[in-house]
Amino acid sequence: MTTYQLTLQTLTPIHIGDGEELRHGFDFVIYQGRTWRLDEDAILQAKWDAMGLHRPGRVRYPLPGEVLQGADFRNDGLFRYILRGAPRSRKADARLKTFIKDHQDRPYIPGSSLKGALRTALAWTGWKEINPRLDRKAIGNRRSWAGQLLERKLFGKDPNHDLLRALQVSDLHGELNPDEALAVVNAQVLTRGSLQSPIELEALLPNRTLTGTVTIEDYLFSPQAERELRFGRRKRWLDELLPRVQEHSRARIERLLAWFESVDGAERVAGFYRQLYGLKLSNNQALVQIGWGSGWDGKTFWTHLQANEPLFEKLMRDFRLQHRRARGAPPTRAKDFPVSRRVVVSKEKIAAPFGWAVITLEENK
Repeated sequence: MTTYQLTLQTLTPIHIGDGEELRHGFDFVIYQGRTWRLDEDAILQAKWDAMGLHRPGRVRYPLPGEVLQGADFRNDGLFRYILRGAPRSRKADARLKTFIKDHQDRPYIPGSSLKGALRTALAWTGWKEINPRLDRKAIGNRRSWAGQLLERKLFGKDPNHDLLRALQVSDLHGELNPDEALAVVNAQVLTRGSLQSPIELEALLPNRTLTGTVTIEDYLFSPQAERELRFGRRKRWLDELLPRVQEHSRARIERLLAWFESVDGAERVAGFYRQLYGLKLSNNQALVQIGWGSGWDGKTFWTHLQANEPLFEKLMRDFRLQHRRARGAPPTRAKDFPVSRRVVVSKEKIAAPFGWAVITLEENK
């Protein structure tokens, strides 16, 4: 095996959800412009009498957040963590999507999230080497399994014969206190015409560092294994892992820059992508976009599908990939898809994209 030390530094807010949503009044409260994550058990013990849970026949019991008073916000024991920023909605039961954390509420990045991004880059860069047959049958009819036949052509016929069996990515951790590493971010879906669909979520802030390992299992490329696995020349995909990831990222950044330059009010994001495109990295570094908001082009075969315009436009119809259009408006063309992006919105202004980081690999001697 060859093992590398992996370092990831965040460049923009990143959100990787754990599938949970917090509710205002039940799980968190807003106080002095910050979001206070409640420790329900501690509040129940401290506020038993105030909540009146021991009184039989009470019609409505107060929510955990309703029994807190100003002095309680000086008692850290009543809160799991406190985040800068707050959701825009102050309504009871307003929702906040949570970032994945360990048992001590420390945020981390699952290895599967990063490995998925690496897999997408390898598929995109390796496409022309394998040159799989692209037709409607190769995509399939189930949206959740679309493109599986193409993936098998690129990586292997089943999980036991998949090239990325040889690539192991650990979870990434850091000395990250949630109070300092996370913030509440207001996100929205941006089209060329407007901002839509506000979403509130916990996000890992820029300039945070996490570490882990990447391991390549070299024995899977031995002559004995080759007779069964038949990875062949695709071993070079892993030997060239970061250059291939960087090639994919730069191609995406170039397209994203052009898209945001065409959107009114998105000058800050366009400026970020302009800087990112000109960023000089070492050979053992690459840019990568992970997590929520990375977009359709960050998770699929991207331009290889769009190059076949009639097929791709059929896929948009079959999988209902197009946004609702005004009556009489022409359908979205293949080259114009996707028509929206998810962005960070701060003080009603478009502030940043989601998910960008720099990864660095150093071989363990």
